[in-house]
Amino acid sequence: MTDHTALLRAAEDELARLRTWAALIVSFIHNPAYDRDARIACAQTLGLPEPTKEPAR
Repeated sequence: MTDHTALLRAAEDELARLRTWAALIVSFIHNPAYDRDARIACAQTLGLPEPTKEPAR
């Protein structure tokens, strides 16, 4: 394995970890089971879209 191949593999692994992290965060932000204010604050802190308003029950 060349140095470039090893570096590319490491970068791909890190990207996969970051994508997993992002998916978990987005899932939390849009999950109405959690406190809405906390989800809004999380989204604002990370510069992500805020959760949409949940339909009335």
